[in-house]
Amino acid sequence: MKTFPLTQVTLLESPFARAVRTDLGYVLAMEPDRLLAPFLREAGLEPRAASYGNWEDSGLDGHIGGHYLSALALLAAATGEAEPRRRLEYMVSELARAQDAIGTGYVGGVPGGVALFEGLRGGGIAAATALGSSDHWVPWYNLHKTFAGLIDAHRILGRKQALEVVVRLADWWLEVAANLDDEAFEAMLDTEFGGMNESFADLAAITGRREYADMARRFSHRAILDPLLERRDGLTGRHANTQIPKAVGYAATAAVRGDEDLLEAARYFWHEVVERRTVAIGGNSVREHFHAPGDFSPMIEDREGPETCNTYNMLKLTKALAEAAFEPSQLDFAERAILNHQLASQHPERGGFVYFTSMRPRHYRVYSQPDLGMWCCVGTGIEAQAKYGEFIFGEHDGALAVNLYIPAVLDAPEFGGRFRLETDFPADERVSLTLDLDEPRTFPVRLRLPDWSDGLADLAVNGKPVEAEPVPGAIVLEREWRPGDVVTFGLPLRLRAEWLPDGSPWQAYFAGPVLLASREGTDHLLGLEADDSRMGHVAHGPLFGFADVPIIADSAADEVLTREAPLRYRMRFADPVGETELVPFYEVHDSRYTVYWPVAAPNQVAQRRGELVAADRDSLTLDDRTVDKVAFGEQQPESDHGFRGEATQVSVDAQGSRARSTTASVAVVLKDPDRAGRVLRVGYRHSGGSTGATVRMNGTLVAEETWDGEHEAYEVDYGLPAALHSAPRATAYELEITAAPGKSTPGITTVRLLR
Repeated sequence: MKTFPLTQVTLLESPFARAVRTDLGYVLAMEPDRLLAPFLREAGLEPRAASYGNWEDSGLDGHIGGHYLSALALLAAATGEAEPRRRLEYMVSELARAQDAIGTGYVGGVPGGVALFEGLRGGGIAAATALGSSDHWVPWYNLHKTFAGLIDAHRILGRKQALEVVVRLADWWLEVAANLDDEAFEAMLDTEFGGMNESFADLAAITGRREYADMARRFSHRAILDPLLERRDGLTGRHANTQIPKAVGYAATAAVRGDEDLLEAARYFWHEVVERRTVAIGGNSVREHFHAPGDFSPMIEDREGPETCNTYNMLKLTKALAEAAFEPSQLDFAERAILNHQLASQHPERGGFVYFTSMRPRHYRVYSQPDLGMWCCVGTGIEAQAKYGEFIFGEHDGALAVNLYIPAVLDAPEFGGRFRLETDFPADERVSLTLDLDEPRTFPVRLRLPDWSDGLADLAVNGKPVEAEPVPGAIVLEREWRPGDVVTFGLPLRLRAEWLPDGSPWQAYFAGPVLLASREGTDHLLGLEADDSRMGHVAHGPLFGFADVPIIADSAADEVLTREAPLRYRMRFADPVGETELVPFYEVHDSRYTVYWPVAAPNQVAQRRGELVAADRDSLTLDDRTVDKVAFGEQQPESDHGFRGEATQVSVDAQGSRARSTTASVAVVLKDPDRAGRVLRVGYRHSGGSTGATVRMNGTLVAEETWDGEHEAYEVDYGLPAALHSAPRATAYELEITAAPGKSTPGITTVRLLR
């Protein structure tokens, strides 16, 4: 399924076209010189403006600059506006200037990146593992954004200078990597490296250079690839958005090397994630990690639901797989993810991007601001919102394919003219396709049949009913088309219910492809427009309990939903008696919401209510008491709390729960802005043998512990020592946990500072 470049697709008025315009306004509110500052600084040049803060001056300096190049290229292609192109040309010329100043071919905003990467020239595991130490925040992930942005500047807009810069950068790495043996290279890949395999595969496709294709293959992380090659899902407990770009790279590498095994690994990954790990919005993961596919309780309970970056990269993987080996289910996923996660992840009026979309009933999302939030989901967000024209049309087996029912015009000389797709779908079920051809021409038109539909209604050409050939996932009309021919049909929205993938009794409701949600009020929307703090991307407002969430009868969707108006439905409750309005989730902003509802059979409603009450007893009290917490072994919470450690390792249990142990020490900073902390709670996972730990806060001894014997998991509360109560009390504490001499600590799961 070949797709068309964005330069050939013009969006007509719709929520998607408005989203592109909103994205353009957000991108133009960002200042190129501030984004370029890390690159110039690292090249020894004087920046023209101060760097942005947040993630852009605390270790991931420059990553948004790479995304910005891609976004400018995409927006220039999608809108035809001149300003994105002008800014892109300026950004590329400044990166070239920084590259010339360094002189080796390297260019990047990674703090200390010149010395850090040059340290790899000597080879050896020590230098390779240094990239993953707590002194550096995923430098390869950061540098990948520079690679990808320069490639997009050339591939989308044809910028010759961008290709020159990225080829010099790639050749620099080929020279450095020549000294790294396979063991050291694999050790380097244990740290998140983005889609470096994809970038080298893209360069191989652009330049025809085999050594780039070979480097793409070398960036295939064996710890992830080997289980996929054996058709095993080893994803539980792993950081989701570290793994998804690797699969994108497998597909890209397969395309330039003709490697069928890599392509099959990418396909297996896609099916595992989409079919077993994806929720109603099309997203996946909790607190950035894949949980066990047999237990989706974390998805319902946690405030940190699916990460928007994951869906951005899953859509990239979907496109790559569709181009290599098309399956109708790929377009079904793309429609779900675009309509219910991607479109919903940008504020439609003021702009701003969402990091976590909580699936917890009655929670909410927070939005970035152009000069404050520099998260990964801002970087992918400014790209994703420009790409709505990507999947609408395609070419499949010689047919012009209409894949998504989004109003747009395709300029396709290869099919002899222009094709105008007009619809208010999903608000209106009617769709028309006008063929503005230069002359009569014979070819097939392929109209997608979504997985949620019962077929196209009233199919006609120029008002006359026609028959079409059914094929998997579509129908095909083949005839001699004449200028001005119009194909019309209807897409009736079927109401349906969908349980969580593990079969637990939580249900989401859809009208056709549209996920429906209830608005749940505006109380306690703390940090709705996020500040520049390291944890500003998390909706930290209080969790609302499950005990009084309405229970829905476990019956067909059309038995509990009544249509009141286009995309407006009333839902009836089983307990308590009542109802609420459901609207498209992508319309719900600046509000708490519910998308998953507890369901029960009529004779089990009381039992279900008891389960919901029990679920609140501990979790709500603990959440209310928590001042700050760190989940050890999880990348973002550790990074956001200044993690440092040596001689540490992370273990993952069968449910995906992570823990970090050490034979030396680990430390994090716990924040206490209101000076409310009174108790430190530490979660331990003792795996047998003899272990020990000394716990200190701000250098003050809190506890010394030893363990012997069998496996045990438990939590211990320590009152803060009197020395830490002395005025003036601290607003932050460095928590350090040190191994007993000659021993390891047990696994440390979560630490909490409690009121």
